[in-house]
Amino acid sequence: MRLLDLGPLPLSIIVSLLVAVLLLAIRVFVMQRIQSQRQRENRQETERLKSLVAAYRSLAGSFTPAREEHREQLEETLADLVLFGSLHEVELAARCARGLVRGEPVAYQPLIEALRADVRSQLGLAAIPASLELPASGPGRRPVRGEGEGSGRVAGGSAGGGGGGGLGGAAGAGGLGAGMIAGDAAHHPDT
Repeated sequence: MRLLDLGPLPLSIIVSLLVAVLLLAIRVFVMQRIQSQRQRENRQETERLKSLVAAYRSLAGSFTPAREEHREQLEETLADLVLFGSLHEVELAARCARGLVRGEPVAYQPLIEALRADVRSQLGLAAIPASLELPASGPGRRPVRGEGEGSGRVAGGSAGGGGGGGLGGAAGAGGLGAGMIAGDAAHHPDT
């Protein structure tokens, strides 16, 4: 018995099945390409977000005034921001880098605030209301009046300098503890 002897109905079923299998194969191929592209975009966005969070921690995670040995870390952080930041963040990072190269006092606070807003937005967090006043953070804060340079205690301001952190979340918190310990040791040399 030959296939053609069965008549037109089985032939139309076979053609329909072949077309269905072909369309299914095309759909699977297209969906796999789309999924691969989405995964690549998600990885890129995750890496960008990790870099921005690390830059934020490096700039805003320090609670001690910056010193000359922090300059290399600041340059690396600013370079990361030029690479991964939004256009506004790149402009602010370039302004900070120019001031750092010239040896001028650098105002990091606008960059820190833009970075904080961008990271919060990407994480789907609400913006920090303007009524909530945050203390100045990051490098370039001036020591509180009446305390010496090495006190480790700082207040708001935007003078030049560098900043700690940079090794992730623990480094930012470590900067706080180390600054407080160094400040206490400066005030109590006998302990």
